[in-house]
Parts: sequence; C-alpha cells; structure tokens
Amino acid sequence: MPCCSRKKTDGIEPQPIDRNKEKSAIDSNNSSNSGIDYSITIKTGNYDNSTTNGPVYIKIFGRDNKQTEDLLLTNSPNDKSFQSDSIKKFSVKGADIGKPHRIIIRHEDNENEWFIDYVEISVHNFLIRFVANRWLSATKHDQKLSVELFGSEQPAALYNVEVQTGSEQIEPLDSPVYIQIHGTTTRTPKIFLEPKDASFTKDSTVNFDISSNNVGEIQKIVIGHEGTGTVNDWYLKNVKVQTSAEQQKFTVNKWLSKTKGDQKLFVELNRNAISPPEIYSITIRTADVQRIDTIENIEMSIHGSNGHIDKILLKDHVKSNQQKIFQKGSLDEFEIEDKDIGDIESITIGFNDDEQIFAWLLESIDIKYKETVYRFQTQCWLSSRLGSNFSWITIKPDTNNDNINYKVIIETGDSKIDANVILCIYGDKDTTKNLALRTTKDGRSAKFDKDSRLEFDLKDIDVGKIQKINIGHDGKGDEQQWFLKSIEIEKNDEYYLFKAYRWLSEEQENFIDLLSEETLEEDQILYRIKIITSSEDDSGTDSNVFMKIYGENDQTKRFQLITTEQDSKLLFKKGKTDKFDIKLNDVGNIQKINIAQDGKGLHPVWHLKTVEIQKGTEFYKFNADEILDLSMLDVDLTPMPHVRLQSPKPIKSETPPKSIIKVQETMYEVLLRFDSRQETPIDDDNSLYMIIFGVNGQTKKMPLLLNKNGETEFKTNDVGKISKIILGQDETKHQVIWHVDNIIIKRGNEITTFNVERSIEQNTQIELTPSPIRKPSETPTIGVETKDIDYEIKTTTGEKSFDGKITFKIRGELGIITIPLTKTKTDAKPFQSKATDEFLCRTNDVGKLRRIIIEYNGTKNDNVWHLKKLQIIKGNEIYNFNTNIRLDYHENKVTLYPNDQRKEDFVQTELRRLRENLHSESLKLRRPLHKAHEPFVYNDLRPYFDTSTVEKAIHEPLETPTGYYTRLTALRIVEPWEAYGMDYGVNYELLKQRRYRTQSAKRSLPTQNGMMILPPLSLPFGGQITYVNPAKSDRSRSSVSSKRRSSSKHNDSIDRTQGSTHLPEFPCVAMQKPAAYQRTLTLNDVSKIRSFLRTHHTLKADYQKEKDYKRTHDDFYRMKLDNAASHTPINRDNMVRVYHSYLGTTPGSKKAVRDLCDQIPLNATKTTVETTV
Repeated sequence: MPCCSRKKTDGIEPQPIDRNKEKSAIDSNNSSNSGIDYSITIKTGNYDNSTTNGPVYIKIFGRDNKQTEDLLLTNSPNDKSFQSDSIKKFSVKGADIGKPHRIIIRHEDNENEWFIDYVEISVHNFLIRFVANRWLSATKHDQKLSVELFGSEQPAALYNVEVQTGSEQIEPLDSPVYIQIHGTTTRTPKIFLEPKDASFTKDSTVNFDISSNNVGEIQKIVIGHEGTGTVNDWYLKNVKVQTSAEQQKFTVNKWLSKTKGDQKLFVELNRNAISPPEIYSITIRTADVQRIDTIENIEMSIHGSNGHIDKILLKDHVKSNQQKIFQKGSLDEFEIEDKDIGDIESITIGFNDDEQIFAWLLESIDIKYKETVYRFQTQCWLSSRLGSNFSWITIKPDTNNDNINYKVIIETGDSKIDANVILCIYGDKDTTKNLALRTTKDGRSAKFDKDSRLEFDLKDIDVGKIQKINIGHDGKGDEQQWFLKSIEIEKNDEYYLFKAYRWLSEEQENFIDLLSEETLEEDQILYRIKIITSSEDDSGTDSNVFMKIYGENDQTKRFQLITTEQDSKLLFKKGKTDKFDIKLNDVGNIQKINIAQDGKGLHPVWHLKTVEIQKGTEFYKFNADEILDLSMLDVDLTPMPHVRLQSPKPIKSETPPKSIIKVQETMYEVLLRFDSRQETPIDDDNSLYMIIFGVNGQTKKMPLLLNKNGETEFKTNDVGKISKIILGQDETKHQVIWHVDNIIIKRGNEITTFNVERSIEQNTQIELTPSPIRKPSETPTIGVETKDIDYEIKTTTGEKSFDGKITFKIRGELGIITIPLTKTKTDAKPFQSKATDEFLCRTNDVGKLRRIIIEYNGTKNDNVWHLKKLQIIKGNEIYNFNTNIRLDYHENKVTLYPNDQRKEDFVQTELRRLRENLHSESLKLRRPLHKAHEPFVYNDLRPYFDTSTVEKAIHEPLETPTGYYTRLTALRIVEPWEAYGMDYGVNYELLKQRRYRTQSAKRSLPTQNGMMILPPLSLPFGGQITYVNPAKSDRSRSSVSSKRRSSSKHNDSIDRTQGSTHLPEFPCVAMQKPAAYQRTLTLNDVSKIRSFLRTHHTLKADYQKEKDYKRTHDDFYRMKLDNAASHTPINRDNMVRVYHSYLGTTPGSKKAVRDLCDQIPLNATKTTVETTV
C-alpha cells in the first residue's frame, strides 16, 4: 500500500479534492511501472435478474503490496454487458504489479443485483481464477456492492460444509450466514451459505456444497452471520469442512450474538494440529487534533520474516471494554492471537472509504511480540480525500532508520496565519510524506506571524536530489491569508531555495508547487498556467491544446499544454480547471497569447472560459468565453489589466531577494451614484470592484464595500494623479445588474469625477477616463455636508379612517431619506375618513426625486389604508403620483414613480438583452463547407420561428391600449377573415356571399342604425366583415339564422368551383315549433315533447342524410378528388384515408365517400380502407 504522503498532513482534516486534480499525489509503487495489458474474463451467474448496468471497476493487487488503479470495465454508464449467464472478456491497461494475488471488484448499480461466478485474469503467462459465487447487491447477503477475491492457478475446489446448530437455539436464525476458509497458500472470499428454507433451527444439521478457489491445506475458518435479520442470536455447535484431500472438524459451542456470550457475530476456528498461537500486543496512538467524524473500521496486516498475518479488523480485538476507539488523543490497546511470523518487517494499516467521509491522523504504533517492542512513527493523515489509496499506509519499524534530517526555513511576508501548514518534498528517488510544520527547531509551537522567519528540523526518507516541493495550509482558523516569501531547505550539505512571493488563501489556492531556483536555466522562467473550461454542456474536448505567449521583449515557441502527472484524456473536461508548470524564455510583460486546438479527437469543439498565467510576481488573466471548433481552431487573447503581486519589504537573510521599493499608501474616498433603475439594495455585500490607474502605477483589485449611500473608502498604494479606472463586477450567486450614473473619487485634496451612465453585469468590466458629470449643479463633493430642504407631503385618504403607521422612503439622485408620517402640520390626527393631510419635514436634499416607497407599519388588527391622492412639494418642485392604492398587513409596501418619469420595464429590458445575446451567438454559427461528392445537409431554421410576439412586447408601450389583436400561430396559419374580425371587433359575421372574389362591395356609411360599418375585405369567395350592434343582433338572431340557412340552401349565385376551406356546419335537423306549444310549458308537457322530438328526428334524419350524400358527392368531383388514380399506389392509399377522415363527417357523407372511393381503381379495397380508418 502506498504511504499517505504527498498531501497535507497536519492537525486538521484534509478536505475532499477532485481526483482528476491530484498532481502532487503520486503513487510511489505505481510511478515506476509502465502500463501492461490485462485480459480479464467475468462470468455472471445463471440467476433471474442477475445483471448490472452501472460502472464496473476492478483493482488488482500483487504480492509486494503493489496494486493497479481502479480499472473501468464498462464503456458507458448504462453498459449492459453483464447479463444473466454471460461471459464477457475485457482487455484493459494498468500498472505492472507482477503476478496477481487478490482483486477487489465492485459495481455502482444500486437498483440491480449482480451474481458473480468467477473472474479470470491472464497476464505474464499466468492464468489466475478468482472464484466469487456470491451476490453484489444492496439488499442481499452483506448488502455490499464490492468484494475482495483471492486467486489461484489451480482448478476450483469443491468444499462440503456441514453446520450444526445447538439445542440452545430457540427461534430459527434468518440473518445471512457466511464462512471463509484459510489455507496454506491463500484463502477464499466471504462465502454465504444460502439454505433452501429456515435451516438454522434448533438441533439442525445442514450441508452445503460450495465451489471456490483452492487454498491448499486448511489452516482455519471464520464463520459468522451479518446480524441483519429479525433473529440475530445463533448458537453454533460445530462445523465440518471436507475436501477431496482432507476433512477438518471444528468444535464451537458458543453464541454468535451481539447480546450473548462474548458479543461477537463471528468466530475464528483453528485446526487442531497447528501450534498454539502467539500473542501480539498492539498500542495505537491517535493525534490530539479535532475531527468531525470518527472511524472504527480500521484494519491491519502484519508482515514478518516467516509469514504474515492477514488483514484483521482491529475493533474485534480491543483489549478493554471501551466503547469508542480512535478518538482524539486516545491510546488504544489491542491483542491479536495468531501464528508465529518471525521478526516483524512492516505493517499495513488503513481503512476503506470510497465516499471520502473519514480522515484519521495516525501518530504512532507500538507492537510487542516475544518481548520485543517494534515502534512505528507515522505522523500521517489517512484519508481517501487526499487521493486514491491514501487511506492506507505501509510502514517499517524505526529500527531500519533510513530517515535523514531536513533543515527547513519558512519566511512569511506582510501577513499572518493560524492555519496548519503542510510541506511535501519531491526528489528524483522518492517523495516524503506530508510533513506537518507544527513545532519549530527550539520546540515552540509554530506561529507564522507577520515578517516571521521560522526554522524546522524534519526527519524523513532521503528523496535524493530535490526537484520540487508542495506547500500550503488547510484554511482553518481566523487568519486564512498567508503571504509566503520563500522556503530554504538543507540536507546532506545540499542547499535549495524556493521563491514564492505570492498569497495562499481559500479564494485563490491553498497549496502550490515550487521549483528550486537551481532547476531553472539562466535564461528561463517558470510560467504557471491555469486553463478553465466552461461548465456548459459539451464544453470539453479531447483534442490537443497548444499555446504561444507574446511579450514586449520576445515570444515563446508554440508549446503543448500537457502534464506527465495526469492522463491527457482527463484534461480540458467540462467545468474543470487544469494547471500547468512550464519553463520557457522570459518574454517580459505579456502582451497577448495565442491558444489553439488541433481539431483531432472525437469531440473537436472546446468552450474556453478563462486563462490565467503567473510569471514570477506578475499575474495575468485572459477572459476568453470562446468556442474553438473546426471553423476556428485558434484565438488571440489580450490580458486584463494585470496586478503585480505585492510583496512586503523582505527581511535580510542569507539569500535576500531583489530589493523592493517601499510603496507610499494613501486614502481613497469613492462615491457611486445609481439611477432610478437600480432596485437592488446598496450594501457592502456586493461584487463590485475597482482598479485605479495613475502616473505612478496602479492599485490592486479593490472590492467596493459600499454603505447605503453608495460611499466607501480604502487605503492602498498612491498612484498619483488619476488617469483612468476600471470598474467591474465578479460572478455572484444572484444575477445583479448595477446601473451606475457617475463616480466621484477623492484622493487627498484632489477630486476626480467620471460620468458613467452604464450598466455593469456579472463578469464584465468597463474602462473609464475622467470626465465631468453632466449635471454639475447637482453634483456634491465628498466630505461636504449636503444642504437641508423642506418636504411637504399631501395625502388624501379614502372612505375609512386608518390608525396605523406609514413611512415614506424617498429616493433621489443624491441618496435616500426616510420620513415617518406621524404628525400633520396642524397636529391633527392623520388619515381620517376623506381627509387631506399635510406633512412637513426638513431633511437632506436628495435632488430630483426618482421614486418613493410607501411602507405600511401596522399590525393585523389595523384596518386598510386607502390612499387616493399623493403630492410632494420640494422647494419649487412639485411631484404628483398616480395612487388610488390600498395597503394592509399583507400588502404592506408599494413603489411609486412621479407622473413625468416613466420606469423602464424589466421584461422589455431582459427581452432586448436576450435578443442581442442570441444575435451575437448566431453570428458565431458558420455555414459548413460543402465537401465534394458528399450530400450537403444544412437547414436554416429561421422560417420556422415566429418572433412577432416578442418584437411586439419589446416595442409596445407599457400601458397597453384596450383593443383586440390578431392571434397568430407558430406558422402564421390564420384565415384572413378570422384575423380581420379578431382585430377589429368581438361580434362579427360573414354577410351574404358575392359571386366573384375580386369584386368589392360599395362602401357603406360609417354608421347605419347604430351599427358601425368597416371597410369591406375581399374574401376567398366574396363577402365582407363588419361590426354588428349587439342589441339588434340579439333581437334578430333567430331570423338571421333562418335566413342564413335558407341562403346557404338555395343560393345559386355562389361559385362552387372556388372550393371551401371550412368544414360543413354541425349536422342538425331543422324543426318547427308546433302551434300547440306556443303557450307556457309545464312539467306535464315533457313526455309529449320527448315523443314529438323522437318522431320528427327520425323523419328529418333521412332527409338530412340524403342532403349530406348529395353535397359530398358534388364536392368530391368539384374538388377533382377522383384524380387519385393518377398518383402512385402509396399516395393513393394515403389519399383515400384523408378522404374518409375529412369528408366522412356525417352518415350521409360517409356513405358517399365509400361509394365514390370504390369507383377509383386503387390497390386498397373498401374493406381495408375502412379497417385502417
């Protein structure tokens, strides 16, 4: 197992990290092994529902604690390779671990149950079989999705296991029972004994035939149950195990229970012929540090000169009866009875934690065996958060003393930190573990105070010539901003200097890699490059990425962004940040970069978001937000105004850095004014920042912590006379837009103004030069008290009096004031019924009023305040507001704007912004090139989209005038006469039909008998649309209907050859009301009316059927539908179906369609058509 080095190992738990970013975590066992091919065969059991669709991983272990990484055996998340009774072969590449000894196989499908028969691995001319014969399920057996299997080159062995339950058993055991057989060569996995019925009953004997790997001569067995049933108490009498070569009987006679006996659910049984076991007394000390979660499933294996003790769970061998182990600062004792393994050479200790939950700081281990005490000094974090397999460690006792002394000097700049600092040293031969810098050379607790210089004496393995170091802090404590200047390391008369001169914080990064100054050539410098890929869908790429850097003095060669510490297939993935350390020639101040991808791979499209480059103490940021594809393989990026990392004055040392000029600081007072569109409250919780440029340089990126008046101040380096500023907004959780009118900056006695009148969105910034504010008469200066003015407020209350409290918040160009309406001018009680109250208040002048906010401060018991009118007089300015509003406990706030000021609508603003963004994105789409001898497929979707509704919403006034608008579908399928009627009236009808479509009726008078007549509109077969007087229409509804029916029945002037786009009217029977029923009807007439309706319905139905038959027959030939025979057979079949669907709407029409379609020589017969329809 690898040592838990190469990551932070101090008094605070390490935090989870992305395993794709583990650059400093290198497995010492695997780093030197080149990848080889493993041929893996997996047999799934022949059981119902035995399958898995989730990812399947396998990890292979060798004899010398070598192991591969997790090897993925499925091609996709929903791969269905492992079906019931299937045999699947895979070829994967992994680290060379020699002859496979054991494996851990797992899957991540919680919904399905997977039964594994066996796994075979072929490598190095070895064919090893790992027999499983068990379920990997979240509901069966031990409810685990992973299993550890042990291999054998020999054929599988058959074991006959006989289990006898004692007479003390009361109820049948229903908890899963398992057995594990240990032999001279290996051991079986955990094998579950599945009886056909409730077999573990009182005085019962059950036999099981199981197949597993050949373990050689049986040495011992472990038998127990999971304790997950309703009955978890089992009295085991004896166990007999028989193979083809031997038979062993084990006498138990004890309870396997959590509440009885020794309160264990399993028992280890040794064969009678082996010698008495040796006793190993183990003492484990946990470091005195705070942990969030505790862990108890710690396992250990011991390796000796004559053998080894397999992995055991320590909590099952606790010496005392203490309930909790491995607590903060605890000293836990364990006692293990096992065979004699000779002198102890090493131990492996750790735990499994695939979910990255636990972390354990192991301080030391003492093992007493045969009067010899073996001491293991670790001081190391065990946690899978640090990387793969970092929850395990293999260490040797201190008697081997291969450690050397490292003298480390840490120099801190103008800051301090109380977090835990961790150092890891990388050499050309090996790597140290994560060294916790907690105690200095003189034995004092390490405190990295401002301008401190601390010396440490550390002991660890000799890594050879030091290549680089990784240093950082865990971010815990009150102070998390640490300016690290330099690190000096001395070992075996070798001296190394590492210059940092940068901040380490949670906001940027806690840990950094530093190269020794000696490893850099004289004309080269280290570039730290950070590439951020967009988090949008399909943003990542598998193409190769290249970069070229241009500076004021020189330019670099074109180099590829690749690292040896990470697989190139894992680079540039969606939402990932990739880091590269590259030594190149110094180009001076970076002017631009060119970044490109070669268009190779399966996904040659890459959405690049940001590029960051650190060169020495200079930091450059490039906002890209570009998509690189086959049409645009590269892009040139220019940096944002870069910030030189400020380093404090260094302390004299043996290797002093370059002299740094002391910067004079000054105080800046800043005032930001926002316009009336700004609805977000102004406070210090915003993401605005500013960079000030002057004749003496520039400031760093300063956050603007504004108060409610938009004011802030900060102290930073004096840039001299201000020449320009950069105002921007970083990304936040809330989509906030700041509408800035102008900015005033006071530097000493110098006041600089900037006229802005622009909006600042997220991840954007603007550059401003000094300019006068457009309204100088309303521009106050910072530090000068604003004048006071009288505000006269007049309110008119509705019908009911109001007894609550009202507060006005008035927002103007120069700020906000709050005025409570408590006393009127005459000290009368305000807000009485139908009263007009006048309030007078003298306070700050906020300039021209933009809006007011009225707040209701009453309780549930107060009544509603009806505000009918409102007027505010400020000096010579009068502001009137449209009110007629009601405020109560629930609707307790309203915003009003003066009548002469129109508020910009938020929806219209967003629609405009969305339209512009979509337009800019559409410009990036390029028509693909037409390749020769290939079909050209390119669809322009613009004709399929209707944007008229959005355009109307953008341009129409907020106060929409009353009226009716055309209803448009997505494809604008609206009949013109319907659209005309919907546009100009609610009640409209088609007048009598005209003979010719192109003729127009004479224009009628504007009004006639109270009915407005509109200009006529040409219809497909004549007619016009008009408004109808509703009153007159109601009185003559029946007569009009009868006239319409008669005209449609007998009107011969209609040109039937013009066709019709309307379906026929709903079929109905015309019935006349009998003269006998002109009187008022009563309940006694109901039966007579029903009889009358049945009789007349039958008589009229035949007439209607004949009428529909004749109409459909005429329409069929008028529309030339009998020409269907001239079409292809497929089209003819489809046309027949259409005839029946659209023409056969009544019984008469259906009969006509059937008769007519039978006369057409079609492939389909009448019977098949009717069946299909």
